[in-house]
Amino acid sequence: MVKFNIYDFFNRLNRLNVPIRMDAGQVDIPPHPELLKVLRNEVHRLEYTSYRGISELREKIAEIHKVDINEVVVIPGAKFGVAAMVYKAKRIGLIAPYWPGYLFAIEFFRKPYSILETRLEDFWQPAFGLINEKVDTLLINYPNNPTGVTLLKDKVRELLDIASERKLTIVSDEIYRDLIYDGSDFTIIECNLENTISVYSFSKTFSMPGLRLGYAIGDRRLIEAVEKFIQAVYTSTPVFAQKAAIKALELKDIIVKQLREIFRRRIEIFKKNIDPRKYDYVTPSGAFYVFLRAKNSNTSGVDLAYKLMYRGVGVFPGIAFGDSYYNYIRISLVCPEKKIIEGAKKLSEVVE
Repeated sequence: MVKFNIYDFFNRLNRLNVPIRMDAGQVDIPPHPELLKVLRNEVHRLEYTSYRGISELREKIAEIHKVDINEVVVIPGAKFGVAAMVYKAKRIGLIAPYWPGYLFAIEFFRKPYSILETRLEDFWQPAFGLINEKVDTLLINYPNNPTGVTLLKDKVRELLDIASERKLTIVSDEIYRDLIYDGSDFTIIECNLENTISVYSFSKTFSMPGLRLGYAIGDRRLIEAVEKFIQAVYTSTPVFAQKAAIKALELKDIIVKQLREIFRRRIEIFKKNIDPRKYDYVTPSGAFYVFLRAKNSNTSGVDLAYKLMYRGVGVFPGIAFGDSYYNYIRISLVCPEKKIIEGAKKLSEVVE
């Protein structure tokens, strides 16, 4: 199968100035005014700083997660932390459907990998016992992009048992961990710290994707590997961005509460306006994505994405998230409610 380049398609949507953007995962909620205030006040801070991150930010992160400060490192976005672990790995285990950025990193570093596929009929829950025995590093992402599902508690226990038995390194991309709609948060290190690392970003919860800022927490040995990767490819993240991150963590409870209410409402609005005779999907329990399967198995997600593009709606085809998802599309609920309603109706129309 010819690979679909999601970044090229995104650029095409931008060039065409498509009005209803349900494709990329860029939150449309403006940053909290206090974060912008800190950025304005600190923008003159353009000096180098510690490659690990400023102590004030690392201490705040360590306090929140109840870990030692030496188990924390500041990174330029969660994507960087994943790439550092991919570089270190011998063989990667990847759960499909997956965010395509993972595969870009795996192939760039020429790492062998094995894919563990999941199915809509199983509510996208993986059978961890089927992980290839040669895998030494398993990459997980919950709440998940593109399906919006969270990992059930019995599946977490299954994962930890298998990881312990096989000495697996778990790399947990938790960029959406604040957006779980039963009111809880999720981080794998609360279950197990040894041989485990979690990566996080300020892009989604705090609407700061352009600052390229995140952090990794976990097993000290893995944090040291990330630190070596940092020293090889860049010097330090900007001080002014890290100062804004401190304020973001101070305001986290307020911001997260608002964000959860907004996306919970948007999910319900989408469900009311999408035609259930045209698509199957699992209602997302986290994040802000819906992974839709056209009920006509001959319908191409790529064709749907192009038809929708020319009707003013941006979506991504399912094959961007794995070769088995031919008749799927992924939508992102990052636009106002009126556009979600209009977009859902067009999604229902084009599948005919």
